[in-house]
Amino acid sequence: MSEIDKIMEEAEHAYFREDDIEKVLKLTEKAIEIEPTDIRPWDLMGVALFETGHNDESMICYDKILSLDPENNDAKLKKGQVYTEIGKYDDAIAIFDELIENRTDRKDEAIIAKLTLYLEQENEEAYQETMELCKQIIAEEDSKYLKDEIGFIESVHSIMESNKK
Repeated sequence: MSEIDKIMEEAEHAYFREDDIEKVLKLTEKAIEIEPTDIRPWDLMGVALFETGHNDESMICYDKILSLDPENNDAKLKKGQVYTEIGKYDDAIAIFDELIENRTDRKDEAIIAKLTLYLEQENEEAYQETMELCKQIIAEEDSKYLKDEIGFIESVHSIMESNKK
């Protein structure tokens, strides 16, 4: 096992088992110093920073990943989530739309993120359009993930609609 693999294993343990964000950040910084082109530390650092509300720094991590691997759909999705968090909704939607339209491996998560965003914005028309797309993809691909998530989202939508009355 290489030195960077050991560091990343320790960083992942600190994140998933210890919930020690400071340790995660120190370890990922160390890993980046050793190998700045390895995407793994950038990704874990981005997640940790996002989780602690350091959205600008998190965005830097995802931009770095995309500079190393422009087709990294996971980084695109996470960048869209950061945009959502900081209120740049048009930028978030553009990323989610790209992931969906290109039928990437992250399209299902992008649809859920988009539906959630429209719920939060109370944009009923956009919500309904996205829901139709979601149902179409479920019918075409039999996506278990979308089926599971859609029930919850529809419940939230129903509650929100009844609270408006």
